[in-house]
Order: sequence, then C-alpha cells, then structure tokens
Amino acid sequence: MMERRVFLPPMFEFRWLVLLVPAFTVAAFRMDGAPSRAIPTGLRCEWRVEPAVVRDPCPEFYWECEGQQYYRLAVSKTAAGFDAPIWEITRTNDLTIAEYGGPELENGTPYFWRIWVWDRGGRSPGASPPQRFTFRPRPMPHVLPTVRTFVNFAGESAWAKDKVDMCFRREAKAGRADILTTQYALICTMVVPSPKADALRQFCEARRVGFEDCFCHFAQDTEVTLHVGAEAAKNPREKRLCPGWDPRNDRNGDGAVDDAEAKSFANPRATARERRAARIPIYFWGPPRDDYVMNVGDPGYQDFMATVHAPEMAEGFDGIYFDTVPTDVAGAGRHSPVAEYPRPPSDPGQWVRDVQVLMAKIKLALPDKVVTGNGWRADPMVIDGFQSENWLNITVPCEPWRRIIDDARACDRRGKIQMLQHSPIYDERLAEFGQKVEGVSRARDQLYGLASYLMAHGDFTYFGFGSHPYAHVTELWFDAIRADLGQPEGEYRVFSETLRSTVQDATNLLPNGSFETDGGWRFAEPVERDAGTRHGGGFSARIESGSAQINNINSQYVTLKPRTTYTLGAWVRTENVCGSPGAQVYPYEFDGAAGASPQITVTGTIGWTRHRHVFTTGDDTTGRINFRMYGATGTAWFDDIELIEGAIYTDTVFARRFTKGLVVVRPGTGSCFGDETTTTIPLPQMLRPLNADGSLGEPVSTVALRNGEAAILVEP
Repeated sequence: MMERRVFLPPMFEFRWLVLLVPAFTVAAFRMDGAPSRAIPTGLRCEWRVEPAVVRDPCPEFYWECEGQQYYRLAVSKTAAGFDAPIWEITRTNDLTIAEYGGPELENGTPYFWRIWVWDRGGRSPGASPPQRFTFRPRPMPHVLPTVRTFVNFAGESAWAKDKVDMCFRREAKAGRADILTTQYALICTMVVPSPKADALRQFCEARRVGFEDCFCHFAQDTEVTLHVGAEAAKNPREKRLCPGWDPRNDRNGDGAVDDAEAKSFANPRATARERRAARIPIYFWGPPRDDYVMNVGDPGYQDFMATVHAPEMAEGFDGIYFDTVPTDVAGAGRHSPVAEYPRPPSDPGQWVRDVQVLMAKIKLALPDKVVTGNGWRADPMVIDGFQSENWLNITVPCEPWRRIIDDARACDRRGKIQMLQHSPIYDERLAEFGQKVEGVSRARDQLYGLASYLMAHGDFTYFGFGSHPYAHVTELWFDAIRADLGQPEGEYRVFSETLRSTVQDATNLLPNGSFETDGGWRFAEPVERDAGTRHGGGFSARIESGSAQINNINSQYVTLKPRTTYTLGAWVRTENVCGSPGAQVYPYEFDGAAGASPQITVTGTIGWTRHRHVFTTGDDTTGRINFRMYGATGTAWFDDIELIEGAIYTDTVFARRFTKGLVVVRPGTGSCFGDETTTTIPLPQMLRPLNADGSLGEPVSTVALRNGEAAILVEP
C-alpha cells in the first residue's frame, strides 16, 4: 500500500505525533490523548441533509462547529472509500462552508462526504459520519431556441412571456408560469427610514440586541462625495464631512458624547456626538432618507436577514436578488477607517467571510429559493449566482475580453447562475452610462454584445440587453436574440491571429522602464526592485500585498503628441494574486484620450507574459503611466514597461461552433472602430449572416469584420 506522511499546519505540529498512514488519510493524535470538543454538527449538502437529488455540479457543503481552526473535507464514491477519495480539501480557517472542486460528477451516481475538524489547540474528535448525495444535473430552462434572457425591473407580462426567462417582476408569471421571478432586495446596505429598517428595529427590541450594532460606522471623520438622490448621471454629487465614532470619546459610557466630553475629545479625529451619526452612507437620498452600509458580521443582523427579512422578501417569488454586494465594506467605507472592519485589517478576509456566513444562513432558511447577488465573488460562492452589471462593452480590448469570457465559462461549469448584462453604447435617453464610441451603430453594438454572450453561453447563463439603471428594456430588445443556433459544440477558440503594427520608431518613451536604476519612477510602498525575479536585465519591480486594501500607484509623467496613437507594453508575472482588479499597468490623466480607460490587468498565478494596450491621446497630452497592485493580495512583478508611438497589437478573431451555426467575434484592439480597420475572415462553409432585426442575409463564404465587431452566422 502506498504510504505518505501527513502534516498539519504549523500551529498544530508541535504537539502531534505524525504517523505513516494510507494515502489521502489524515491520522493524527494528541500526545496527551485529550479529546476535542469541536464536533461538527448540522451537516448539509446544498443546504439539505443528505439530499436525494443535487442539481449543482459543484455543490456547497455546510457544517456547524465550535472553535474550528482547521478542517479537511473529502468526497468519495463509497461510504468506505475515504482512503482514496475522488476529491479533498484542507484549509486553515473558521469558515464552515466548502464548495466541491473535484472531477466532474457523474449523472445519477451517489456520492459520500465527511468532514474532519481541529480546534485551536490541535484537538480533533475524528471524522463525521459519511453523508450521502446524488448528482442529477439540470440546465436552467429557456423559452427561446438558444439564448436564455433576463431583464431587471422593466417589461410587462404580455411582452415578456415569449422573450424573458428571468426577471424581477412577480406578475410576469401571469404571462408564462415558468418564468423565474426574483425579488430585488438589499443585504449589505439599507435605506432608513424604510419598512426594512422598522422591522429590524422591532426585531432588535424583541431580541434585546443593539439596533445600532447592525450598522457600519466611520472610525474617524471622513470626507465623502456621493450622488444626492438616486444614482443617475443627471443627479448632482455633493461633498460632505461624515463624523467618525470612537467609544473612547464617550468617557461616561452613556452612548453619547456630551458637551463636557466634547470639550476634550480623547480622539479629536472622531467628532460624532452619537454613534448613529457615524453611519457609512451609500447615497445621499435626503435627509431624512439615506442609504447606509450594514455590519454584515453582526449576529443579530444575520439572524434578522435569515429569519425575518429574506423569507418575507421571497414570499411569492422564486428567489431573491441582493443588490450592492461588494467584496469589501461598501461605498465610502472601502478605503476609509471603519470601526467594525479596522484599516489596515488584522484579517483582510473578514468582510467576505461575514457575507458568506450571512448568505449561508439565508440559504439554510430558504434552500428552495434561488439566491443571487450583484457581482458577488467569493470562494466558496455560497449563493446560486450573480449579475454582472456592465459585463461587457464594445471598447473592451482583446485580452480583457478573453478573461471576461473565460471567467464566465468557468462559473458556468461550476453551476453558477450568471446574468451577463451587455453594456450598450451611449445614448442620451436609452443608455446614459454607456461608452461613447463614434461610428458604431446600435445594430452593430447589439450583435457584438449578443455574440460575446454566445461565447460564454452555457447551462446557467442569461443574456441581459437592458441598460443601467434598467429602464427602456422593451426598446432595447432586438429580434436577433430569437435566433435558433442550436447548442454550443465545445468551447470557443482562436479562429485567426495576426500581429499588426503601425510603429515607425520603436523608441521607448519611458526612462528606466526596466528598473535598472531607482530613477524615472515615483514609487509607492510596498514596492521593491527585485534582482532575483526579472524578465530581462538585472531587476524587476515587485509588489507584495497582504491586504485587499492596497492601492499603491507607481507613476511616471510623460508629455505626448495630441491625437496620436501609442502602445503601452509591459511584462507581468503574478503569484496568487487574488482580488479585484489585481495587478495593473495603465495610462492616466490624459483627458479626452480614447481607449485609455481599459487597463492591463492580471490576476491569479501566471508566468512572465507580455501585455499591450493601445490608446489615442486627445488635446491633453500630459499624463502618467502607472503600475500598481489594487484591491488584491498576492505578489506581482513588472518589467520592461515601454511606451511607443504607434499601434502594436495582435488582431485576434474568436469563434464558437453551434449545432446550427457559427459565432465569430473580433474584440477591440485600440480606439479606432472605423472601416479602415476591416479584416476579411474566410468561413469554413457557406453561412447566412444574422442581422440585429432577426432577418438573415444571403449565404456568404467570408465576413468582413471591423475592430470591435462580430458576426452571428446561421446554416442555410
């Protein structure tokens, strides 16, 4: 029998006898033989006890345990097969939730899972009894032949019945019973006053827990600029000084800072006279009405959401959609001192874990309801899926476009519902937040958005054709969405690839782009020149981040030519970069520059890779080239950063085969989208191009695609 040594994390090693045991088996005993009290209970798979049917290809496992510091979870095909499980995970944390991440589960096959836990002292009671589940997959239904669709608030029942598969309106079921309806709600924020706030206050009074504990508060006076009223481009933004709360200022402990205490603040940087004045706002609705950030880790607030608010919101709906679910303290609190989540954090992942626990409690209470969030990302995900607002627009360059599609495909394979909202180009009435792109018609933009969705299309994806803030959906509908392409045959692939250049002089306009000296750059901590890991020359610039609060902008000012195209290039290497956005290189402060907004962004663990980004200056020719780590942990190395006049880019066309057609997309490679960028693409057979209005053209053997253009082709 194959044997291996099994070691626990360092915190446990000093009091353990390590034995030779069969592969994949943890056998460890305390030298003093003391048993652990950390016995896991309440085991659930997909939020149920030993469910007969599990639809999720990557189900969530849940258990309850006092004092857990470390766990191992394993999945096997038999109740006695844990010596050689098909998958196992070991982690050091107190989160009692895990998501399956092993080989593809087989339809109709029963599986077993069990959990081992250890407490802070290294004690373990052994494994839980094996728990059983059976996997039986079922894709989300759709009414149209190929595309699965969603809208948010808009659209009448009669209009939606033959077009929409998911929406926020309960009355849509009057038009078609199988439309998935989900109620809009807030989980990390709350408007006060509101029925939710009234119910929370009553809940806290009945439970005798603190109402104010349910909110997040600034820890010091903080200047905040926010929209006044609803979020809209036309609404004004106002700057206000929000006072911070420090309990040390309340020396007599009566919950308020009186006049005598205010004469000599223990912390003069926190001047709130009462705690509620330091609540963190999202919008300035009023007064008297404002929108505040909630303390998602407060047990009272978690219980209220799971036992009162979520069940009330879900009544009569198939699920709940929670808006404003960030991966850190929301809004103005994200980079500010927060009493409940101190900066810098002693535990940078605490907010995420608190939201995971909060959502898990809701899923336990409502296992049959579809719970989704706005842009939520976590490991494990816990909820059933998410909406990606402004998921994609026509100006996104090739490499970011590819990362966006790859991420959507990965989430689909994990069974995560995705509401992928194409962001239309600017229209004063229909899409006020859209990108302003000259020379691109709405029909071209619509086909590009639909084709990009089809690259990501799978069993759990929905296409959103509305615009933020979700109005005018009936006008933004286009009949190409109805097209019958059948189902995808495999993944998308590179269809053609051509390196193009308009560069005449390859001189690097950035001094010291390879970091051979300390000159040229304005560095921000933490950054170091690294001689041990570099792409070329003797050094690279390394940023090592232990907190998602990081935003270290390293910059170099340059003056360029007006209305001129440039290529920004960099070699980047990353190791365990986790968070959003990640490691970045980008142009900044070139007002009026086209294509300057998208950035070179890298996450994960990737070896030295060359990245390029093309932009065109406007009348403002002075700005800076930046590299940084932003909102992420991990390590990134940057080297050979260069800025060259002219465009260097790889012209890539992607394709995905469907049983009844072919989809091809040419993502943007700069700021120009006109006829001069046209490339002719040969097709593998005669196909009919689909128009935005749903009509079909005559069969063709080639298609002409401009920069940022797509074609959806149907078999004759």
